[in-house]
Amino acid sequence: MSAALIFADSPTITVDDERTQERIDEIMQKADVFNVLLRGAELASVYGGVFLKWYWDVANGFPRLAAVPADAGMPEWQGGKLTRITLWQIVRTDEQSGTVWRLEEEYTGDGHILSKLRKGDAGNLGSVAPLDAIPETAGISADANSGAGVLLAVYVPNILPNRQKPYSNFGRSDYAGLYGLLDALDEAYSGIQRESRFTKTTVIVPAEYLRRRDDIFSASSGETGAPRWEFSNETGVFTALDIDSRNTASPINVVNPEVRAASRLSVCENLVRRILALSGYAPQSAGLDIEGSAESGTALTIRERKSMRTTETKKTYWWHALQAIMRAGLLLDAAVFHSGVDPDAELSIEMPSNSQPDIEQMAQTLEQLERAGAVSTISKVRLLHPDWAEEKLAEEAALIRQERGMTGESPLDIMLGDVEK
Repeated sequence: MSAALIFADSPTITVDDERTQERIDEIMQKADVFNVLLRGAELASVYGGVFLKWYWDVANGFPRLAAVPADAGMPEWQGGKLTRITLWQIVRTDEQSGTVWRLEEEYTGDGHILSKLRKGDAGNLGSVAPLDAIPETAGISADANSGAGVLLAVYVPNILPNRQKPYSNFGRSDYAGLYGLLDALDEAYSGIQRESRFTKTTVIVPAEYLRRRDDIFSASSGETGAPRWEFSNETGVFTALDIDSRNTASPINVVNPEVRAASRLSVCENLVRRILALSGYAPQSAGLDIEGSAESGTALTIRERKSMRTTETKKTYWWHALQAIMRAGLLLDAAVFHSGVDPDAELSIEMPSNSQPDIEQMAQTLEQLERAGAVSTISKVRLLHPDWAEEKLAEEAALIRQERGMTGESPLDIMLGDVEK
C-alpha cells in the first residue's frame, strides 16, 4: 500500500537538453527503473529504508538500477553527507557443509565499487576469497572505477525520525511499535479458525452403523458372500460412539453448533484500524469503510487525508534521493557508455500526484469563473490539467478557441475597416 501510494505512477524526469532527455527515457524503459522504484518503496516500508545503487555491464549498453533492503547495507555519513555505502548479498549457500558465500560491495564517494567475496557460514562473514572462486562472481572486478567521480548509491529512509534512535539518519519501518497489535490480530484470527474447526457439523451414530454387515455377523453365523448393506464412513462428518441402537429413540443425532464469529471479527477489525492509524494510514486505503454509494474525488481525498499526509512526507525523502541517484546515473552513463548526455543539465523530477480531481466539481467551478468573466481559456485548461507543460496548454487553448469560432477577426475591426492616417 505504501509503495502504491508513493508511486501511483512513474515519476516524471525532465532535463533541458534534448539528447539527455532521450537517454533518460531510454534508461527508464530498458532498465525497468519504475519497477525497481516500486520494489524499493515496498522494501523501505518494511525495513525502514532502502538502498538504490547503479551497476553496469558494458555489453548491455546502459546502466542498471537495483534496490537493496536496509538490513543488507551500512551507510556512512560525514557532516550529514553520505560518503560511503557497504552492501552485501548471499550469492551461494551450500546446504551440506553450511558454507555461505557473500558478495561485499563498497561504494565509495569517488565512483569506485570495491568488491570482495567472503566465505563464511550463517552467522559469520568469514574470510576473503578470490572472486573467481565461484561462477556467480567470476566476472566481477575487484575495483571497478566508473569515472563518474560521485557516489553511485543512495540511502532512502522510509520516514523519519527513528523512534529508537531519534538522532540517526536511519528511517523507521511502518511496522515500528505495531508488533504487539499484530500479535493480537494473529491470535484473534487464530481463535476464529479454532472455533470454526470445533463447531463443524457432526453426525453422531452408533459404531455398528459404520461397519460392514458381514464383518459384524459373519463370525457368529458363518454367513459368507457379498454383504447385504454398508454405511459410508465420512470421517470428517460422522463420529462413531458405543450406542445401543435398539434402546435409543433417535440413534442418529446431528450436532451443528453455532459459529460465534461476529464478535471476534469486530475485535479483528478494531485491531486492523488501530494498526493502520499507528502506521499513518486511513482505513479507506486498506478497503475499510467504503460501503455505500460512490464518492466524489474530493470526498475520497478528505477521507484518506491521513494516508495522503503520510505519503507526501515519504515522497519528500524519495524526491531528494531520486535527484541524487539520477544525477549519478547521468555521470556514470557519460563516463562509461559515452552516450553524449550532459551530466550538468538542469534536472527536474516531479513525483506522481495521488489526488484525483472531481470532474463534476471542476466543471462547475470553471463554469462559474467563465460566467463571471474572471478566467481566460488557457487558465481554464491549466486548472483542469495542472500536470501539462506550457506548450501543451497553449495548444489545447488554441484548439478550444478554434472550435468555438474565436480565432477570426473582431467584428469591430470589420466595421471600422482601414483607417488612413
